[in-house]
Amino acid sequence: MDSLEEARSQLREGNLNYAYKLITDEIEKHASKEAYEILGDVLFEMGNFEEALNAYSKTDNNLKKGKVMVSLGLYNDALLELGDLDNQEAHKLRAFCLLKLEKYEEALSEAERFSGSDPLIFKIKGISEFKLGLLSDSIKDLSRALSMYHDDAELYYYKALAEEKLGEDKIAERDADMAITLNPYYAEVYLTKGRLMELHGKVNEAISLYGKAITLSPSMKEAYVRRAKAFMKIGDEEKAMIDIEKVNQLDDKESKEKETFS
Repeated sequence: MDSLEEARSQLREGNLNYAYKLITDEIEKHASKEAYEILGDVLFEMGNFEEALNAYSKTDNNLKKGKVMVSLGLYNDALLELGDLDNQEAHKLRAFCLLKLEKYEEALSEAERFSGSDPLIFKIKGISEFKLGLLSDSIKDLSRALSMYHDDAELYYYKALAEEKLGEDKIAERDADMAITLNPYYAEVYLTKGRLMELHGKVNEAISLYGKAITLSPSMKEAYVRRAKAFMKIGDEEKAMIDIEKVNQLDDKESKEKETFS
């Protein structure tokens, strides 16, 4: 067995440090594109994404370069690297990048080019459909994702949002509760459940939920606005005014940041 195959074998078996030593020794003797690709694979598995990208840059594998760029959050760069590659992994990566860039129509179109069942593809479709107002389609695709992967709080969150918009409040509340169970630090879900509680006249419960959202995300303006209105409903004008003042402070901060970057 030659050194490249031995490095691949050690990588497959999860012996990353030994695989790394083998492949770096090989590169010192003969720095081939194949060796750099294996080095990239080892570094990627180690979680050293920047070093992996550097290794992959010495190869012709645009798919792997795109994949590590996604891991680094370089979504525009990943799209450029992936180009028009026509394979399943490329469609999935492009769809994910487009979702992250909030290009929902393009993300949905790219996801629909993927054939087969994959929870990430259904998630991308479901979120994109929600953002585009295709609520029934969104619930259907998010449910498909959940049938394959049950532990993703974000799936339950978006499903609850779509159900809320369709007036399916009880189901939305159940899904919001599932999202909170899976991720107790998901501020947006507390905001969503607060809206649902307020809709059914449970104003004090809503105030508590808005408070949890604010604790987890102190700059969440909608939570302050809704809590201020809820305080007004129960006649607590003093606390309402404190929240309104906070909203004004957040507005001022946003205006100054826009001026800075304009």
